[in-house]
Amino acid sequence: MSMSAIGECMDLESLKSTFQSLEGRNYDERKCIICGSIVKFYDDEYKKPCKKCGTMVFLKIEKPKIKRQIKCWVCLDKGIVQFPIQADNKIYYYVARCNCPAGMKYPSTIPLLAQCEMAPREEFIELENRKTCAPDTVLV
Repeated sequence: MSMSAIGECMDLESLKSTFQSLEGRNYDERKCIICGSIVKFYDDEYKKPCKKCGTMVFLKIEKPKIKRQIKCWVCLDKGIVQFPIQADNKIYYYVARCNCPAGMKYPSTIPLLAQCEMAPREEFIELENRKTCAPDTVLV
């Protein structure tokens, strides 16, 4: 059987339309900065060498922003608060439990933040966390 006979029995127009509809949907593409060729990323690929110049091209995948509600601004719902203390020209980091329900899940061998003598006040830690926390969090 010759190639012309195979081409006659296949419906090439339907294959072309199927390929064109899948072409833009099953991959992402990035342009190589060095040579300008297009690098296509399929499925879970995030890095791939350029076929023309060999430069490694990375696909930037944006993470979806998840809004979460913070119940305790002192520990940011972790239950543990870490704070620095300077002594002997060095900085040491101490850990204490928060007074919120998440902090009460930890064992009592870890002291509460209010019991630590050199710990900053809870209001100060809360204020700093509110300043530095991501803007996508929601106040409860």
